[in-house]
Amino acid sequence: MPHDRLRKFNIRDRFAAGADWDGAMVVRTEDEIYVSGQIGSELDGSRTHGSGHTAEDAAIQAEIALRNLTVLLGEAGATLDDICRINVNITDRAYRTPIYRTIGRHMRGVHPVSTGLIVNGLARPEILFTLDVAVVPQRGVKHTRLRRYHSDDAQYGFERQKIGCDFCQVVRAGRRIYLRGQMGQNLEDTLTDIGDAGTQAAQAMRNVEALLGEAGAALSDIAKIILYVTDRAHLSPAREAVLRHLGAVPCALSEIIVKGLASPDLAMEVDVFAVQA
Repeated sequence: MPHDRLRKFNIRDRFAAGADWDGAMVVRTEDEIYVSGQIGSELDGSRTHGSGHTAEDAAIQAEIALRNLTVLLGEAGATLDDICRINVNITDRAYRTPIYRTIGRHMRGVHPVSTGLIVNGLARPEILFTLDVAVVPQRGVKHTRLRRYHSDDAQYGFERQKIGCDFCQVVRAGRRIYLRGQMGQNLEDTLTDIGDAGTQAAQAMRNVEALLGEAGAALSDIAKIILYVTDRAHLSPAREAVLRHLGAVPCALSEIIVKGLASPDLAMEVDVFAVQA
């Protein structure tokens, strides 16, 4: 069966991108829903809200993005409850709290896994953040969400952040397993090594192995890993630690240098996507 492609658009009409390309805001396959990254723009691209580059503007953009996401998922026959993971890309650390508080208000009780990145820029200067989601419709069988927590009770590096979100460490949706981005702190939220990307990556991979085990999976079920580091100098030691832990497990690997992670104390983070064989 062909995929359903909803809200088709030409990128030239939405973003004045100088390209003639037809896309879709939502693609619905037999068992997953893919949504374009949501920003603070109207769904027809007519206006971007909150373009003043303040924390208040970031909150406005997050509100529009969550409103649009709810509409798009509804048109595809899903809801926010079907979201397994979120990825939040933010252009300035000062925007992190207002954006996450808005996400937390809209997604209260959902408990997705999450990765949050500070990036150098997005498609246009007025875009302060983008929200990407992984969505698997539940169809009567609820996703398993392990190690649920509230962000205000969690440690990010050596600090606590009042960002008001319900998250978890693992979401299992059928055979698919999504993990929260794993960092150098252990599963009890203890971080001991600032600036040592190799040591942090080794701890992150120990977390990955433990969490996969709790979800009934193993390292051999990993399909893809994305390794984020905050400095090019961190890439080699972090990669070495990740690959050493993987051993003979071949998987797809991406490596990305970002401006920052959830806390300045963190030098690396790893996203893991697994499918139980």
